[in-house]
Amino acid sequence: MKKKHLLTLIGAISLLSISSFTLVNSNGTEVDLTGSPVDGPGTCTYCHSGGAATVTPIISASPAFGTGNTFVPGTTYTISVGETGYPDFGFDLEICNISGRVCTDGGTFVTPLTNCQFHAPAVRFPTNVTHTARIPASSTATFQWTAPTSGNAYMYYCMNGVNGDGTNGGDRPMHDSIHLTPVSATGISQLSEESEQLNFFPNPANETLHLSYSLYRPGFVSIQLYNLEGKLISSLFSQAIEAGDQNYTAKLPSGLSKGIYMVSLTVDNKQLIKKLVVK
Repeated sequence: MKKKHLLTLIGAISLLSISSFTLVNSNGTEVDLTGSPVDGPGTCTYCHSGGAATVTPIISASPAFGTGNTFVPGTTYTISVGETGYPDFGFDLEICNISGRVCTDGGTFVTPLTNCQFHAPAVRFPTNVTHTARIPASSTATFQWTAPTSGNAYMYYCMNGVNGDGTNGGDRPMHDSIHLTPVSATGISQLSEESEQLNFFPNPANETLHLSYSLYRPGFVSIQLYNLEGKLISSLFSQAIEAGDQNYTAKLPSGLSKGIYMVSLTVDNKQLIKKLVVK
């Protein structure tokens, strides 16, 4: 039984969520309720209640999301889900794009790593990530997700803190959402991939960076290095350039911390951004 069916038949169907806290209906199919618009919105509050404490979710990513929950398009993140406030917990999570009453995956779910599983998408509904068993508060669930190459993504999740007494009472369900947006260094329009191309090596790099690009028209070119929060770290190049193939070797700033950065090629106020790993 899928999401909407649960909402209409909940009075006739008993839900099983005992000490193992597996979110399933009595016929063994998953519930998959995260509070997203296409869920009704439905959450685990339909079946769990009574807890006096507060469950506090802890959701993080590696590499870390930028300020304001920004992501680098096309980057694969390891997402960790945990909580404080209860001895154990379970959860359900989606990362999606929403159009009308249809919710599709925002990005790609790659690999479930620890304490979780993927439920394949169905008509109108995206992939769901859920726990495989009751998770101790001292542990986390982790999975890999590749961010979309364009557009925003919306993370909806429902978390249930459980006391392990074998009943639905004494639990504390909650749900929330996180709006994820692609990182943008300056907010100006993107270059068409059919006009200018930017390539560089080595990647990962540590001291110097060799860049090559082609200009289909003359223009004022600047090449800049940004961190994942969109902060300018260094201006590598700035000059008026004639059309044609170009090559340039830049020295990276001394003392640059290891991590992921963005190299921006800007031509006459239009921008192309590519990811650089500094080792």
